[in-house]
Amino acid sequence: MAIIIFWTSFSLLCHAFIGYPLLLRGGAFFLSRRPATDEQLSPMVSLILSVHNEEAVMGEKIRNFHALGYPADKLEFVIVSDGCSDGTEAIVRSHADADPRIRLLVQGERGGKTLALNRGVTSSRGSLLIFTDANSLFAEDAVAKLVRHFADPEIGLVSGRSVYLDPEGEGERSGGAYRAYEEMVKGAESAVGSIIGADGAIYALRRELYEPLEPRFINDFLHTVQVVLKGYRAVSDPEAVCREVVDETYEGEFRRQTRIMAQSWLIFLTQIGRLVARGRFLYAVFFISHKFLRWLTLPFLLALVTSALFLLRESVFYGIVCAGVSVGALLALTGARGRGGGLGQAAYLFFLLHAAALYGLFRLISGNQYTTWNPRAN
Repeated sequence: MAIIIFWTSFSLLCHAFIGYPLLLRGGAFFLSRRPATDEQLSPMVSLILSVHNEEAVMGEKIRNFHALGYPADKLEFVIVSDGCSDGTEAIVRSHADADPRIRLLVQGERGGKTLALNRGVTSSRGSLLIFTDANSLFAEDAVAKLVRHFADPEIGLVSGRSVYLDPEGEGERSGGAYRAYEEMVKGAESAVGSIIGADGAIYALRRELYEPLEPRFINDFLHTVQVVLKGYRAVSDPEAVCREVVDETYEGEFRRQTRIMAQSWLIFLTQIGRLVARGRFLYAVFFISHKFLRWLTLPFLLALVTSALFLLRESVFYGIVCAGVSVGALLALTGARGRGGGLGQAAYLFFLLHAAALYGLFRLISGNQYTTWNPRAN
């Protein structure tokens, strides 16, 4: 029994982190489906933003909108206040008075980000919708980079890329290597078929594909699934960049990731059956390989080490596996204490993210679906 548990866990972990990306890279090399692009394409675009108490960054976000290198007469900014109790609405109104392209909608009682986005889309005029966050600042050409892909009729959604900066705004935060790995996987998925989950701070969607969402769902994750179910592709463009300065503790990041994971589990559990029933088998395999198996990393590692301990006398290989996992755990501990350099911090971040995946599932089962939440510290 121990040998079955060991090799099952070992195989699933290898597939999720090594085999799946390699298969994608091979598929991208032989079966690349790069969308046709048109750099001159300029349809009407609506930026949609839900805000709750974002006065610290709201003025800069609007200035960033004004600096976008996209035809001004083809661009609008719809901002929905989700029960703001600070000066956010006053800041937006002061800019809207001078620029009719900026519009404020007020949701008096907090209903959550998803309901606010539903309202914003209903009041928008663009044939393309771009969703963003208040503290995410677009590069000047970001909108044009997203829009160019919609020259291809197969493309339903295009995701950009967030760059997280340290409090001084000078360099990427720790975990950059893991993020680069994730971007590589996303790029390969994009080349072969469709990505699993958009970057919530910067992605564009065809208006006709938007469906009003239930408050319990997060838009960036569910929209990619809906696009695929309707026969379109969701792709990534790493050249469409936004930047976000983040000054948050690991404890704060764990809380944020727990919320995200509770909502992600909800989408997986409600949508995987629909994907299979509609014949979207390749995307279902992507979903399971990229998300579901990784979310179970810590249970797989526990099963791997436990079974390996029973097999130590069988081969030195099992001892090497135990030693490797132990070294990783020690690095994570040093990272948790602020030591170990970048390697220790990366190991701790790896553990933190996968622990949040399990705790998020527990929170979901306990009945917490996080329809509302406070913005990340700015």
